[in-house]
Amino acid sequence: MARKIGFIGVGLMGRGMARNLIRKGHSVTLYNRNRSKAEEVAQLGGQVVNSPADATRGAEVVVTMLADPAALLNVSEGPNGILSAIRPGAILIDSSTVSPTTTLRIAEGLKERGAHMIDAPVFGSKNEAEHGQLGFIVGAERAIFDSVADVFACMGKTFYVGGNGSGIYAKLVVNLIIAVTLQAMNEGMALATKGGIDPDIMVQIIQSSRARSGIIEMKSPHVLKRDFTPYFPLRLMDKDLGLVLDTARSAGVPLFLTSVLKQIYQACMSAGLADEDYCATVKFVEKLADVKVESRIPKGAEAS
Repeated sequence: MARKIGFIGVGLMGRGMARNLIRKGHSVTLYNRNRSKAEEVAQLGGQVVNSPADATRGAEVVVTMLADPAALLNVSEGPNGILSAIRPGAILIDSSTVSPTTTLRIAEGLKERGAHMIDAPVFGSKNEAEHGQLGFIVGAERAIFDSVADVFACMGKTFYVGGNGSGIYAKLVVNLIIAVTLQAMNEGMALATKGGIDPDIMVQIIQSSRARSGIIEMKSPHVLKRDFTPYFPLRLMDKDLGLVLDTARSAGVPLFLTSVLKQIYQACMSAGLADEDYCATVKFVEKLADVKVESRIPKGAEAS
């Protein structure tokens, strides 16, 4: 069933999500602060508009994919925002990684207008977004979520975890564990390299042991090849670690490793690594250890 969908935020992840909705035959109205990005997506179909309100007006479903809480609040509550135009019964699916308090604030604003909120942050990268293979962690009333299951099916798979706010809460836990695990790999690989161990062999050992990890499987080839193309920019993980710590502080949960890691990310940001992939935190460790974690396999030899 084709739906009328407003899509707000077609950046690194949002453009793939929006493209999949268009490919599946939905009528998609696009808004992005940088209009050229929306126009690029609209080449597949869809209409580019001038404000979040224009994307929202008349839509059954509105999807937002934005960088941080401030951006989400701006497009929701600001002049010509979502709340000024959303119709009763419409559903906002927010896939941004924000804070539970931000999510609940917007959910309350929607409720006052007879509309509904689904917090559905994602896991996956731009490749999964492009191929409709993202994972959505869903917080909402179950019946509201079920009513738009077909929309989610266009973009990936879903994990329902409970009411409003629980989706983003679970996503912050996921990002905490990913960031800490990746940093453990980077520090361990620096230590191994300093000790004269072949980095390629060290990764094989890790992935054959109890220390094996999906994030190590994904990121170690990029580190060893010195490829820091931003599939997920370091600055966004820095933002997420801040949200994790704020949420933990409110909940009274001490996060010792995360607190230290946040300081490492701040140092990386100051060193000019903000727009590199978040696996570039290895460069911070390398500089202090005077070592370089790099594959010793000659280029082109991997395919032979």
